[in-house]
Amino acid sequence: MGEIRSRCITYYLPLKRSDGTPIVLRVDTTVISWQSNFEFLTIVEDVTEIQHAREQIDLYVTQLEAAIKGTFLAVSTMVELRDPYTAGHERRVGLIAKAIAQELGWPAKRCASLELMGLVHDIGKISIPAEILSKPTRLTDLEMELMKRHPQAGYDILKDVPLKEPVAEVILQHHERLDGSGYPRGLKGAEILPEARVIAVADVLEAMSSHRPYRPSLGIDAAVEELKRGRGIQYDAEIVDAALRLIDAKKLSL
Repeated sequence: MGEIRSRCITYYLPLKRSDGTPIVLRVDTTVISWQSNFEFLTIVEDVTEIQHAREQIDLYVTQLEAAIKGTFLAVSTMVELRDPYTAGHERRVGLIAKAIAQELGWPAKRCASLELMGLVHDIGKISIPAEILSKPTRLTDLEMELMKRHPQAGYDILKDVPLKEPVAEVILQHHERLDGSGYPRGLKGAEILPEARVIAVADVLEAMSSHRPYRPSLGIDAAVEELKRGRGIQYDAEIVDAALRLIDAKKLSL
């Protein structure tokens, strides 16, 4: 009889019933061929309720994402109230991280999620005494050790929140470095999540180009030199290159 081949085509037809109510039909047409013969098998299914359910789910997901972002913004504001000198830092880190991810070609949803992670990456600073956060002179060794606890504190705050993205893990890792010189766990290379690597670069750019209680802004040039110095050693080379391209094209507000 010869080789039998088949191909299925699926499409949806939005129609209206005789009473004017909308209806969605799913049409599956399978074409079967052998030698010079063809047969068509068509199945028509009313999927109006399924389509409506999908639309409701999409609406719910959109509303949920908006609620999560609103919650993250509120949390970011709480951190800023305790550390007014760095007000806006988390938001700017989120925007920089999102821009870098877009430059890297990440999917839109992953870029949006990364922005939210940036919004709360320093949430653990809620556990740090305000007098340390706003101290006008350099921190002592003991104070610095306390400050280095904020990634772990942030992780502990969010680790039990059922989020789709690894927000708590990224918060925990955003001060880790590829060569193991970071904190709190001294992770190396592939042990560090890609999102945490992006946040790390965005954090360096924003922090070094902004004022701090104990020093004036070091400037964007100093931040760029730091990234170049640590490229491929402490910071992911691909991420650094993406950030530098954005800076050269003046697509980052620093």
